[in-house]
Amino acid sequence: MKVSVPETGNRLATRLAILMTLALAPLGSIAVYSEYDSWNAQKQAHEAELISRSIDAVTGPRALLESAMTSAITLAPVILDRIDNLSDCSGYLAEYVAQSGFYSFAGFIDSSGRMECVSEGDTVDFGDGPEFAAAIENPRHSFTFQQDGSVTRRPVLLANAPVIRDDAVAGIVTISISRTRFELLSASVNADEAIKRTYLLNHRGDVLSGPDDEAAEGKLPLPEQAQELISARNAILAGPARDGSDRHFTIAELMPGQLFVLGSWDSSNPQLQQRMSYWRFGFPVLMWLASIAVVMLAINFLVVRHLRQINGQLRRFALGYRDALQRIPDDAPHELREIGTTFNKMALLIRRDEIERDEALREKTTLLKEVHHRVKNNLQLIASILNLQIRRLSDPEARAIMQGVQARVRSLATIHRTLYQQDRVSDTQATEFFETILNETVSIAQSDMADIVVDAEFDAVAIAPDKIIPASLLFAEALSNAIKHAAPPDGGASRMLRIRCRENAGYAELIVRNSLAGPGTVSQSGGLGQELMTAFALQIHGDLEMGPVEDDLGHGWEMKLRLAAVIPDEAAPITGRVL
Repeated sequence: MKVSVPETGNRLATRLAILMTLALAPLGSIAVYSEYDSWNAQKQAHEAELISRSIDAVTGPRALLESAMTSAITLAPVILDRIDNLSDCSGYLAEYVAQSGFYSFAGFIDSSGRMECVSEGDTVDFGDGPEFAAAIENPRHSFTFQQDGSVTRRPVLLANAPVIRDDAVAGIVTISISRTRFELLSASVNADEAIKRTYLLNHRGDVLSGPDDEAAEGKLPLPEQAQELISARNAILAGPARDGSDRHFTIAELMPGQLFVLGSWDSSNPQLQQRMSYWRFGFPVLMWLASIAVVMLAINFLVVRHLRQINGQLRRFALGYRDALQRIPDDAPHELREIGTTFNKMALLIRRDEIERDEALREKTTLLKEVHHRVKNNLQLIASILNLQIRRLSDPEARAIMQGVQARVRSLATIHRTLYQQDRVSDTQATEFFETILNETVSIAQSDMADIVVDAEFDAVAIAPDKIIPASLLFAEALSNAIKHAAPPDGGASRMLRIRCRENAGYAELIVRNSLAGPGTVSQSGGLGQELMTAFALQIHGDLEMGPVEDDLGHGWEMKLRLAAVIPDEAAPITGRVL
């Protein structure tokens, strides 16, 4: 299957551009990937920096909460040893809280929900609370916040550690830190606070601590976003805050599954704008395109422009222009200069051969025309001799025979004169031959028959050079016979002669018809003229038909010749006329 390639896609420049694009594609891809990797590394470093700044903002509170959880875990076995002596257990916890300096309360809640071992205060029953039931059913280390502490009646943060004995939950140790003491260790307001707010969250996303102002809660993420951040553990998420403003939220896990720090950043701050710069990726692409453009310009300057010059000379030479050929510039590549030199030498040889061929053709044409001219002169001489001989003959039959021979000789002379007068020997327009023979034959006939009317119509039909002379002689013979036997039709005053030469369905068709007085008034068979016409038709392989006809002109005799070999010609047809 042959695939057709568009002309524009088949050019050398287009193909080179495609090849250079494919050749430089790996380098361009590496450059683009390198820029993307660099941008991604910067983005990750920036995110890590934001998370680190959020962690640094809660260094003190984080240490205090970790210490409280460690203390709760440490107190668990001690409380189990003293739980049977509640006064001893409570005294121990009171002393432990007093020595810590930071804790405001410590207590142990048994599996039934009663908190009897406490550092201060009375017994508290949590057995009916849903939160306690959930903590016993799913024991885990956790932090919680109470706005109104069950014992201290102050805002406190609680570190809760389950106590396990014999693979069963014996209770929960809880240590509380007052909100006031907790905030003493929090970071002071710095430049970051204008764009960032920091919160401590537990595993459920509950806020343990944060900025103490009216707008603090509005800067928190939506509840579903908070759970998404906690599930991610260490991540950055951009989205709307609870007050509808656009924020960037950072989350970092401080204690696995227990304590998280949340940073809420103002998205409008330039420090958070880490969007992908298209210029970073566009620059390698531009360099890629620039490299291709430089290569294409170099190829066009070194190769393509010289090839176009050579191609232009080839086109002009092919179209027949033989003016001076241009020399390929010296700055062209050696190979192209060699091609140009070879073409110039070839063009000079072809031009020399053409000149020699034209000279030989002119010489042969001149000689051929001279032959036709001499033959025409000789035939006219023979016709003149025959005319002298006819004048000496007294026998009418002999005179008629000699006049027929003389007419045939004159027809041959007319044909050779027409060949001599043609501009080109190869021009075989039958119309010119037939018209010349018709005019001369009719002019001679009208001197004897003034009443003859000729209706002739010739199309521009060309006949092969080897057939034109026999066809012309056949036409002359048919024309002479038609004039000789023509008679006025019934009721007519003039003899009618109709001539047609046309191209019909790929054939050259010649028709000669005369008029007769009636159907039984002619006998044109068996004469020398018909024998000659039949011989000429066989010589040119034509189809010859002769016989009586009856049409709009009445009765008549018609000769029709059809030539199988026709050479089409685009010359304008010759309009019909009456002679």
